Amino acid sequence: MKQYHTLALKELLAQRVTSVLILLAIILSTMMTAVIGQSIGILSAMRQQQAIAIGGNRHAGFVQMTAQQLETLQNDPRLSFAGSSVVVGSAQLDNTLILGLSEFHEDVRTVYPSISAVKEGRLPAAPMEIALPEDVLGYLGFSGGLGDTISLSLSKALRHGVMTQSYDFTAEFTLVGITESNYMSYAAGSINGIAGPGTAEALLPEEYFYYNVDIRMADKGAFQATMDDLTASLHVHELDTVYNIPYLEALGIRYSQEAADVTDTSSTGFPFMMAAGILVGGLILLAAGLVIYNILKIAVSRRVTQYGVLRAMGADKGQLYFLVAAQVLLLCAAGIPLGLLLGTLSAKGILTAATGLLSPKIFLARDAGQLSRLIEENSSGKGLFLLASAAITLIFAMIAALPAARYAARVAPTVAMAGRQVKIKRRGRKAKKIRNFEAFYARLNLKRSRGRTAITVLSLVMSITVFITLQGAVDLLDAAGSGLAEHYGDYSITNEAAGFSPEEYQAMEDDPQVAELTAMQFSLYDQGADGYPVGIGFGFPLQPGETFHVVGLNAAYWDRAFSALPPETLEKLKAGEGCMVRNPLPLVFEGQELPRTSIQTGDVITVAGQELEVLATMNGYDTYLSVGNNGFVNGVQVVVNEDLYAALTGKTAYNWLLPALAEGVDREGFDGTVEALAGRVPGTLWLSYEDTDRQLAESFQQIQFLAWGLILFVAFIGLLNIVNTVYTNIHTRVAEIGMQRAIGMSAGSLFRVFLWEGTYYGMIAAVMGSIAGYICTIFVEAATTDTIRLAAIPVVPILEAGALAVAACLLATCIPLRRISKMSVVEAIEAVE
Repeated sequence: MKQYHTLALKELLAQRVTSVLILLAIILSTMMTAVIGQSIGILSAMRQQQAIAIGGNRHAGFVQMTAQQLETLQNDPRLSFAGSSVVVGSAQLDNTLILGLSEFHEDVRTVYPSISAVKEGRLPAAPMEIALPEDVLGYLGFSGGLGDTISLSLSKALRHGVMTQSYDFTAEFTLVGITESNYMSYAAGSINGIAGPGTAEALLPEEYFYYNVDIRMADKGAFQATMDDLTASLHVHELDTVYNIPYLEALGIRYSQEAADVTDTSSTGFPFMMAAGILVGGLILLAAGLVIYNILKIAVSRRVTQYGVLRAMGADKGQLYFLVAAQVLLLCAAGIPLGLLLGTLSAKGILTAATGLLSPKIFLARDAGQLSRLIEENSSGKGLFLLASAAITLIFAMIAALPAARYAARVAPTVAMAGRQVKIKRRGRKAKKIRNFEAFYARLNLKRSRGRTAITVLSLVMSITVFITLQGAVDLLDAAGSGLAEHYGDYSITNEAAGFSPEEYQAMEDDPQVAELTAMQFSLYDQGADGYPVGIGFGFPLQPGETFHVVGLNAAYWDRAFSALPPETLEKLKAGEGCMVRNPLPLVFEGQELPRTSIQTGDVITVAGQELEVLATMNGYDTYLSVGNNGFVNGVQVVVNEDLYAALTGKTAYNWLLPALAEGVDREGFDGTVEALAGRVPGTLWLSYEDTDRQLAESFQQIQFLAWGLILFVAFIGLLNIVNTVYTNIHTRVAEIGMQRAIGMSAGSLFRVFLWEGTYYGMIAAVMGSIAGYICTIFVEAATTDTIRLAAIPVVPILEAGALAVAACLLATCIPLRRISKMSVVEAIEAVE
């Protein structure tokens, strides 16, 4: 026989049920791998786009370059791009933000798109023209418009080795453009402005005029070698070399570990999502592989006589290998393209739902809206990832087919043509009363092919494990129903730098739309060389590594956050008759707890020259106080009322306002009030808790949808195994079934035998899957608590999983039973297995 693929096609057409089951498994696994491949492609494109938004479209950069060094870099063939800019100077906006003004000699929009998005006007094109972000104009108190003159006091630094000197000057510029505010710059403490070409030359002395050069490599694989050679040949100081780490990581470019040690990529969300996708894909491929393996092994064992005839006619082992493999290849040729199409169509929606369970900030996006736009912009077809998805599915399908092909190739012609002799081994058994014959007979049938039963049960165990694990994981991710969603008002309005004046605070408190206003004042003081806080007096030195905080709370905040305190203590704190102190958290290094400040209730401490009685103390992280919950800074917190805060710090501004609206207030109208406040006070950030609560609820619904989708996906693949197993049991026992019907077994009794088989499949899988699911639940909870301990047994998910597994098995069993109802008793007895 010369063309075995023709025989392979005929066998597929002859065994239509088997072929359809394998085809479905291939389509489903290809669809999921395509979704994962597309999602990884979209995430990769998003990561690169956002890395450019943060650090620019550049691989690295050099600062303080001379004109000769710039020319050398621009003529170096190893660089695909070498663009220059000159820092004109910087201006201190407040104690946390600096305005950096630069002129660019290439199109700034292609290198730094995030700082050059024009909202009004245009980008500078001539000396002394300037474009500034909208929020910077508010910081500067500028009330003019485009074409008006703006005066800036700037400072330009010049470093010689590790020594730095600066040139201070004041200049007047013409405002020609207003750019979009880029709040990602706030994390780095700098905001960028753009000056027209020639500005630096007109304002700076010759020794302060130097270039910053941004470069991109032509050969990304030789990045580090090229960087090392450039720094050596140009004699560039290591402090003058800048790596754009987020972009390098997004492109997969290798760089020196020294650069990685000093830079935070802030991109953990991308590899997290990719790892989760790969794990899910592996699970799906494993389930599909079990289906293909089981179905093919059964199909080959049923046709063992045919393979023996082929061997007797001269077919060698390789041809029989090809015969079985060709069947899988033909099914893959039909199933993989359809799976790729379905996966491509659904990838964007699934990824949008999946990213809803994480904060947009870990994807370098400001909010969920921007994250959705990024996914939309990068959702075009990813050919390379689709090709990889098809290849992975094909490889897994062929691996699953190998055992069956090997079994077919090793068939001995004489043994196969003589027919299989079944050896019956009878073990010593005690005589027992059979209470239910159908159930007893079903248990015997399960033992006929233990391997087939094990594979079928294993595919179900995977589904139940996924169900129980995801049920627990989804509950942990339900931020909408957890304490994370608790808040003291309907809005959060923060300004960490300047804060809100008492007049702004009073105006909001008197607003009839506001039922209650909760507010916080916050000051943080670092530790000086002598151990005492810098900027405020304290009675004794702090321990190493500690900071000092003074927190002021209004009466509403005291009532909300500390209602558990004794009423008399709470009233004294609200009246300013003492303070509450939070002690620093204990820090352990190499098994030893470091010394820390410890203040007890009843102690008297001195702050800013005033003696304060400590009325209450707190330890641990609970109810930790910070503006907008921005994070933990270990140190001593002294919490007082508003009047004591002003007396201790000399500040009267409020840093965090939490207004709760009165009944029936129009939220859109109050949004305008908050926006007006943000416009008057630069650096203000605000959000509506109604919006965040709704987004959390919608996000949790998406998470549930994804979880159930994955559960049903894996379960459906597992059910294919049950359908095939029952179908095979019926087909291989046709004569036996005919004989049973002939001696008086009713069709209903025969049906119940197979239904009991399905029930046993579900019950065994439910027990094993529940144990595996509980173990996975322990690890899921350990991921959130960093402690592995016995978790509460998820009784409800286990019962639900067991009931669903049995119901699904019964449903899958009913599908092949139609064959029995149409079976003729005489034809069945005459059939040859």
